[in-house]
Amino acid sequence: MNIQIPDHISAIKRYQPGKTIPQLQEEFGWEKVAILWNNENTLGYSPKSKDAVVNAYDSINYYPDPISADLREKLSERIGRPTEQIVLGNGSESVLMLTIRALCSGDDEFLTSGGSFVIVYNWARINNVRCVSMPLTESYGFDLEAIKSRINRNTKIIYLANVNNPTGTMITKAELGDFMQNVPDHILVIVDEAYFEFSESLHKDFPNSLEMDYPNLLTLRTFSKAYGIAGVRLGYAVGNEKIIESITKTKLTFEPTALAQAAGLGALDDTDFLKKTIENNKEGLKYFTSELSRLDVQFVPSYGNFIMTVWKDQQEVDKVFNELMKKGVLVRPLAGSLEHCIRISVGRPEENEHFIHSLESI
Repeated sequence: MNIQIPDHISAIKRYQPGKTIPQLQEEFGWEKVAILWNNENTLGYSPKSKDAVVNAYDSINYYPDPISADLREKLSERIGRPTEQIVLGNGSESVLMLTIRALCSGDDEFLTSGGSFVIVYNWARINNVRCVSMPLTESYGFDLEAIKSRINRNTKIIYLANVNNPTGTMITKAELGDFMQNVPDHILVIVDEAYFEFSESLHKDFPNSLEMDYPNLLTLRTFSKAYGIAGVRLGYAVGNEKIIESITKTKLTFEPTALAQAAGLGALDDTDFLKKTIENNKEGLKYFTSELSRLDVQFVPSYGNFIMTVWKDQQEVDKVFNELMKKGVLVRPLAGSLEHCIRISVGRPEENEHFIHSLESI
């Protein structure tokens, strides 16, 4: 084959999926299973969301609404921002990729922190944009001072995850406000609030970036976590109308799908399910912190729906991960600068207990 693949694509490592749950079940013969590796909502999803999808299925022979008018209108009412400042896509990571595609060219740089959402770095590279990562702080948070000091004439986008996945650390309202005041207004600051519904219930000073009046701030949110519909892929961005218009130009014409739009509409209608999810997470994190402390396992306080444990080295991480898998507990060993850490999602009470009992036994 003589077709030349661009260097920036050749350099990217392709996602390597592991074995499926049924394959692992057959291999290990688990009696109990706790799927705690992808920060999903193991409580499930809203029945109203399911009903909306079932009803929408009758019209899937037609293309979906290309501007997601109904869902944008409902989101507008919920978050208090006009529809012109909202764009939807196939998950918030898709909207992030579209933003990079829409805004970056030439020598533009994408500035962020190491030890954050792993796909972020790939989206920059896929779009042939230089990604600059500053180290995390000693407490595993974004080092905002280091990021500010690295801004140069090529900086086009700064990405902040609040809370940060996989470490669970947060940027406070005061810290984010000070940061925004010191960033030049020609640089777009993306604040990824994928875990916002959990975070605002866990800390009184957790910032809602939608309430900050900066034209160079873009907020990302998702339906994959608290709303429990990760499988349909639905996320959105809120920001300045000029930025939103540019992002809209780069997305697929019929993104997101009709079923995803319906799922989102149904999910927004079910506040009871959302409250149940948030309460389950609060109790789960409380249980994890208490039990991990009892077992003398080091962890980082979290403001998401997961917790990061800290071990001696990667060898110890591999041992713990493999032993937990044998017992039907699936957790996420981390890579790169966090290879000595394991992230555990909050599950249902019985899943959380299965994890702790399994960890104690090894």
